[in-house]
Amino acid sequence: MPMKRGRAALFTFASTVIIAHRTPVVHAYITSGLPPHTHRAFLRKLTDDMHHRPIGSLSPEDIMNTCPMLMSAWAEAPEKLNLSSDNGRERALAVEGLLKRMIDERKAGNTEAIAKTEDYNAVMKAWSMSGEGSKAALRAEQILIQMQDLYAAGDKHVQPNFESFQIAIEAWIRASDEPNAAARAQQIIEYMTNTYKSGANDLAKPHTQCFIPVLKAWATSRKIEGPIMAEHLIMWMQQLQFQEEIDTAGPDTLCFNIVMSSWLKSGDITSEKRIRQIFEYMDSSSRKGNDVIKPDSSSYNIAISSISPAVKKHYDMGGARRADKILSRLENGYLNGDESLRPDTIIYNQVIDYWAKTQSVRGHFLKARCVLDRQIRMFSEENVRKCRPDVTGYTSVIAACASTYGTAKEKRHAFDMAHQTFMESCATKYTQPNDVTYGVMFKAVGRLLGNKDEKDRYGRTLFQLCSDDGCLGEMAFMRIKDAISKDLYTELIGEKTYEELPEEWKSNVTKRQKRDDTRKSSGKTGQQNLGP
Repeated sequence: MPMKRGRAALFTFASTVIIAHRTPVVHAYITSGLPPHTHRAFLRKLTDDMHHRPIGSLSPEDIMNTCPMLMSAWAEAPEKLNLSSDNGRERALAVEGLLKRMIDERKAGNTEAIAKTEDYNAVMKAWSMSGEGSKAALRAEQILIQMQDLYAAGDKHVQPNFESFQIAIEAWIRASDEPNAAARAQQIIEYMTNTYKSGANDLAKPHTQCFIPVLKAWATSRKIEGPIMAEHLIMWMQQLQFQEEIDTAGPDTLCFNIVMSSWLKSGDITSEKRIRQIFEYMDSSSRKGNDVIKPDSSSYNIAISSISPAVKKHYDMGGARRADKILSRLENGYLNGDESLRPDTIIYNQVIDYWAKTQSVRGHFLKARCVLDRQIRMFSEENVRKCRPDVTGYTSVIAACASTYGTAKEKRHAFDMAHQTFMESCATKYTQPNDVTYGVMFKAVGRLLGNKDEKDRYGRTLFQLCSDDGCLGEMAFMRIKDAISKDLYTELIGEKTYEELPEEWKSNVTKRQKRDDTRKSSGKTGQQNLGP
């Protein structure tokens, strides 16, 4: 109890000091490292003190410094104050209460009390970040319209600026409880544009940055019309840029990437075609001198990713070839000096995987290996660290080899390529084989080698490496039966089920694989599809 009284006394003393020496202490308080609960208590005390003082009694120092600092602290430091969405409403009401106090002060005859644009923006921001969803967004919109009405009526201190409109837009974007949030945010942009075009507010000039949150909202809306609405928004931006001569409203590369991403997520059967059209439009514009919307590495990634359904679901034999050509354009662009086209590991792995799954193309494993070789050269000779080969790429090449059909000679060629790729994978620390690598390598032994003795000889060595590395996943376990003779299988494994194998043989199996194995052993899932 004495300690509690001591803390209370200290708090009272500190509050008195802050009241007496308000501005410098408030600034120090805002930038202090006090615990969140103490920080918040001081802020609450200062705010209550401001409200309880008689109307008309605030000093110029209170109006010009203390009150704006308090508003900023409430609006912009929720993490520091340990304020969650549950008490975000408290924060917003506190900021709005401080603004109302300044307005009341002005009405009481205090000529120094002038509420400014920054003060209104602080209130809007507090509501936007309050976690109150559509209620907060509606309040932010109401404040924005009120600011514009006051400005139109002659109050030059509250002219809404770019930040004012941006806060209102983002408030609607954050309104997760509003199914039409993207449309409501777009209405703010329309209001902003009309206000600027009418001459009512020269600071309401629409800018690309206002459109980006709305484009993202449409792209992630999961609505069937999302990609179409995103495209229409891009077209409107270009109309504002070229027909209305609002140069700041033009779309850039990021805008087009968002639209392509929207199509990619849509699952629409025409998405690849539409993405390719947008991609080629960007590339054509860039070649004509418009560097603002030229494709970057993300654009290429999206274009290549859009081919995935054609390859994996519809078995389109031309999909891998289309992806490979796009990758070649990316490589050439980078090698010609465009740093924005620096390729990464993911894009190479995608194209290798497409070739691995295009079994209907003769020599598809050579195509997959060719892409891996280009990646290795880009990494080692061009020093592009982002595209360092990993085990995924090596594994996909081996899988391409393992799925080869044809004559005994063609199968032997494929096996030699699989063996070479596997040995390269073992030689480098960051490409060490995993359980999937061993699984497809056992598949290669079973499908590509015709001689029983050679199968057993290679299979024994591979099993030893696999078990020593702790990478005997269920995929590899199932493939072993087809890769070696029954006698050798009995010698190595006996009659054990996968669950009965020594744990050290499975110690480095990926978590995903282990989870699948556990589910199967408990009878919760069917047999894993291990491919042909």
